[in-house]
Amino acid sequence: MEIKVGSTVNIKIVKSPTNEAAVKTLRRVLCKDETFATEKKRLDKVAKANFKTKRRGGRAWIQQLVKQHPAKGEVGESGVLFASSDVIADLRSVSRFIEVTPA
Repeated sequence: MEIKVGSTVNIKIVKSPTNEAAVKTLRRVLCKDETFATEKKRLDKVAKANFKTKRRGGRAWIQQLVKQHPAKGEVGESGVLFASSDVIADLRSVSRFIEVTPA
């Protein structure tokens, strides 16, 4: 997999990740795609609106929603990314699960 820094690439998950670390990496990388990024901003806004603190026994208790991920890291998900050096390193670590083509 030869990707130049500064290029734009298409990424598609073609194989189901075998470990949780690979799923987290794929989620993080795919969230840099514009469509996933806008959905992530919307989910963060909803979570912020539902963040509540209340007093209980003289202490502040926090109630908040469980983190929602717009990208699930499943087979078939795809995105278009700007290939920076950190993205390339992440893609190299999960290269057995993805297909990378130039955009």
